[in-house]
Amino acid sequence: MITIQHQETEKNGVFEAWIRATEEGACTEPVQVGEMTYQRPTPERMIIDHTRVFEGFEGQGIARQMVLAAVDFARANNRQIIPLCSYAQAFLTRTDEFQDILV
Repeated sequence: MITIQHQETEKNGVFEAWIRATEEGACTEPVQVGEMTYQRPTPERMIIDHTRVFEGFEGQGIARQMVLAAVDFARANNRQIIPLCSYAQAFLTRTDEFQDILV
């Protein structure tokens, strides 16, 4: 199962994707499998500038989960997203579902 963690400072933030694998029936320590960074030029805006899924974990929907976590965060905190990252831009502009949070 993938867990998304969020950290934010006054000027930037990061969403990190973590997975806890199981090995022979026992859980291992969590491993970071991706990150999505953003800048905060104003308190009301987030510029998603980079989305990265680590090697070996591509194609599992991890980037999608990080972007959706950012969308949930933006909506809950009355923020708008400027998606400069090519993945975030393609994902968020593909449908009208996210128009309420896009600049």
